Amino acid sequence: MTTPKHTRPVSGSSTSSSSGRSSRACPPPTHDTLNRALQVIPHQGFKRAYQDWSAALLRWNEETRQICIDGKTMRGVKKPSPDTESHIVSAYAPHLQLDLSVGTVPVKRNELDSIRQLLDELYVADALISIDPLGCQRQVAEQGLEVGSHYQLQVNSNQPALLQELEDSLPRTNKGFTFNKKEDLGHGRIETRQMKSLLLNPEMLEDSYAFKDWAGIKSIHQLSRKRYDKRSGKETIKISYCISSVEDSKRVFRAIRDHWKIENLLHYMLDVYLSEDGWSRPAGEGAKNMELLAKIDLFILQCLKTKLGKSIPHVQMLLAKLNPLQLLNLEL
Repeated sequence: MTTPKHTRPVSGSSTSSSSGRSSRACPPPTHDTLNRALQVIPHQGFKRAYQDWSAALLRWNEETRQICIDGKTMRGVKKPSPDTESHIVSAYAPHLQLDLSVGTVPVKRNELDSIRQLLDELYVADALISIDPLGCQRQVAEQGLEVGSHYQLQVNSNQPALLQELEDSLPRTNKGFTFNKKEDLGHGRIETRQMKSLLLNPEMLEDSYAFKDWAGIKSIHQLSRKRYDKRSGKETIKISYCISSVEDSKRVFRAIRDHWKIENLLHYMLDVYLSEDGWSRPAGEGAKNMELLAKIDLFILQCLKTKLGKSIPHVQMLLAKLNPLQLLNLEL
């Protein structure tokens, strides 16, 4: 019986001309195949597996035990309705350059719901949780303490009474405060950061009109950023405030600086090196699963950058030469 015209011989059968041909690696799946697979994988199951994977990589001490929480809207998501989840909230460990988990909400104004969900899902015991002014809410502070973490919250005009008492208390403080200062030079600028910190004793809390409403508050801080541009000769000064359940002002000073790593080492690098903002993604499970894969990809790139001492574009070119099996056996 003759073989049908369109029938391909089975690999490894007697019709194979050599053992080398039968052992060839299968080609990688196409773009459309990957897209369909990501659409059918349940995001919650994939997210739990991602959380377990990231938790196994955690190596930190008291100084580095920090989790930054911030949000970013996924670009290019085809939203069939306003309720489609397209805003990602990330919980990022800056010293590990690793995103521990994500939450998704329809729009930025729902970010608070995702923050509270992440605090419930993650193991955050003894970690310092840093959040921008959007997350500066009494419920967030209380929930953080309930799960065994500490908080460092930036204060803005969304908490007018708290901001007013901070502005009234710190500038006129002449004794009992601690002082931290650091100067950085880069990109043609000199930036000087100075922070004045004050521990709150029971008497001060009792006499306050806003501080006493915040569970576990131990310290208040005023940060001054003075930036001098050497080319233009212009100098700018910005003042910001934060509250914390931590007494150690040096730890808070580091945490304020390290909080920006979620922007510089996560959101910015996802766009620059993976062109994330240019992706076109269907709404649903696929878009959220793609987000997790992108963060795994970026973590691998950053680990190899450190290990090999090469730039990320160079690492990407090296990885492009490997087949799928070599990628799976890669040691970070």
